[in-house]
Amino acid sequence: MLKAKLDAIEETGPTALGPAVLTAVSMATQGAAGSCVVICTDGLANVGLGAFDEVVSLEDQAAADSFYTKIGQIAREAGITINVVSIEGDECNIDTLSKLAELTGGNVERVNPTTLTKNFANMLSVPVIATKVEAKVKLHAGLQFRNELAESLSDDKSLLTRKFGNVTGESVFTFEYGLKPLDQLLAMEDIDMTAVSSFPFQTQIVYQALDGSKCLRVISQQQQMSTEREQLEK
Repeated sequence: MLKAKLDAIEETGPTALGPAVLTAVSMATQGAAGSCVVICTDGLANVGLGAFDEVVSLEDQAAADSFYTKIGQIAREAGITINVVSIEGDECNIDTLSKLAELTGGNVERVNPTTLTKNFANMLSVPVIATKVEAKVKLHAGLQFRNELAESLSDDKSLLTRKFGNVTGESVFTFEYGLKPLDQLLAMEDIDMTAVSSFPFQTQIVYQALDGSKCLRVISQQQQMSTEREQLEK
């Protein structure tokens, strides 16, 4: 029955992607946490809410970005993952649409039409294991994170907060860090960096399990350090 209805649908040219995404997410919020929405498009959204054809200024682009960001935030809060599939050779403004995936822990794929079925299967084969996931990573006071957005960092850049929305068993979280500038290290009267033999790291992960339970996991480790170049190179 469903296949027959899909086969009976005929495209008429315009791509009302914004309204379609909003409708799909609204329907998915009625289901269980861990639900998934897959957006598959071969063209640019050109009619209705979130249309890119009407973007002629930076303000118009900001409004379109805001529209899709709000949808992503709604999906994240409801525990919905949004995956985006675009067809190779067609323009769909993947930069803006990717915000939906970034906010909800989904994937973005540009695919050849001949491999579309395989890509759909891959996206749906990895189940969501937790929703509303937020991780906080704490560094030693003498260290700081690098290449992170200012709003994700504490004032001293030693605490990083990342919101992931939904995660699967294949989700990966990485970050970069290094020593703080020398003038800041010298100003730390309560810390003698020459006496430090290891750096502590701690990650606090807050998430919601699929049964609705709110959980916290704390992971603490020590990273040994050395001033001997030969030892480090080994």
